[in-house]
Amino acid sequence: MLVSNHLNNETKTAEELFAATNEQLHQDAKEWLMRTTEKCTILSVFIATVAFAAAYTVPRGPNQDTATIVLIT
Repeated sequence: MLVSNHLNNETKTAEELFAATNEQLHQDAKEWLMRTTEKCTILSVFIATVAFAAAYTVPRGPNQDTATIVLIT
């Protein structure tokens, strides 16, 4: 199979020309992705912490006088 790379007047392929013209956009996208990943990680840790605390918290807590757990009002 014959595949030819078409070159422009500056002897660049379409891929090379695209990479050269959009380098700043590529860098901005990488930085945005890193910031978004960090924020999502922090949020997921917060959600996991709240879920863990809610799962192991006894409703109404212990009775302060007898130190027994109060489950029913």
